[in-house]
Amino acid sequence: MFKVIVLACAFADPSVCWEFIDTRGPYPRRDQCTARSYEMGNAILEMERGELRPQSFKCVLLKGQEL
Repeated sequence: MFKVIVLACAFADPSVCWEFIDTRGPYPRRDQCTARSYEMGNAILEMERGELRPQSFKCVLLKGQEL
């Protein structure tokens, strides 16, 4: 199982960043996790009206019952 984390930083100051953690997952396959990360990135751009820009994402492999 994988959980999604998206890193988004401010356009005005790229050193100011936030981590967005998905609340829908976890996902059984990495490709599902990757697809969700792009969906989240687009939502971040839309919600923040261009103030934040998604920089990267990672699909974290969960161990056991970890979330």
